[in-house]
Amino acid sequence: MNTGSLYFALAVAVMFLAIGFGVLWLADRLVRSRRRSRYLGKDEPVHSTDRRPHPWANVVAEQGEQIDQKLGKPDETRQLLAQAGWRDARSRAGFYAAQCIAPVVAVVLTLVFVVGGQEDTTLAKTFMFVALAAILGLLAPRYYLRRRAKARCRQLRREVPLFINLLVLMFEAGLNLRQALTSLVEDGRATMPALVAELAPVMRQIEAGGDADALLRDTGKILAVDELETVLGILRQVERFGGEIREPLVDALDIMQSRRAMELREMVNVLSGKMTVVLVTCFFPPLLVFIAGPAFMSIAKTLGNLG
Repeated sequence: MNTGSLYFALAVAVMFLAIGFGVLWLADRLVRSRRRSRYLGKDEPVHSTDRRPHPWANVVAEQGEQIDQKLGKPDETRQLLAQAGWRDARSRAGFYAAQCIAPVVAVVLTLVFVVGGQEDTTLAKTFMFVALAAILGLLAPRYYLRRRAKARCRQLRREVPLFINLLVLMFEAGLNLRQALTSLVEDGRATMPALVAELAPVMRQIEAGGDADALLRDTGKILAVDELETVLGILRQVERFGGEIREPLVDALDIMQSRRAMELREMVNVLSGKMTVVLVTCFFPPLLVFIAGPAFMSIAKTLGNLG
């Protein structure tokens, strides 16, 4: 295509970006008017503490959650954000903004490189590339979120055994549940960063008067890490009914260690199978050529002399 088509594509991209900023501005005005109505007594007062420092982040996060409720599964997105550690408004706003901006950026780059770089590009071919870029732009933020959530869940699983051992030591030292968790949150950030990051807001809510049983249950449910959910279930039972806690924690730790030993054995078996395939396909043919090659050459030479 010619230069005029390239300028037209860039103008269309700029127009879409302008429309996006206009939608964000209207959303900001809507949220501000809603806040004023709340302060005037038409609705409940605003009690969130992270809205004032980052108004734009809260606007984008609220609008993204509303769009996500209409398009997909909001519970799945909320769980993935919690598993990835993106609980504050700025992190959630960054994800929702990336979901909106990534397709536009992908389409603009596709129009620039495909339409402007090739003179014989047809309309159907251009549409195919643009659609593929838009689909990849829509899926890329969700894919990155899933990978980050999975990696952080693995990190939480690795930190649970140390968490259990420290809890047992603190309970044997005479601390109760809340004192032990508070001490771990204050002093355990260097050794258990992911777990402390999840327990810190829970302890703040408990100290503010929240129900420890409900908070621990919600934390284990939204993170969906089996080992951590088991430990939090034990802590909930102790918080509600009291009783001995050392033996259930030690039993849970033994079960986790045996499960990890089985997983390691399975990984070793799979790895040995892969190494066998590599050995057969890559090492045996050169070895066979090296060992049997001279003999085969001698036999072929002898038969050729006889002929």
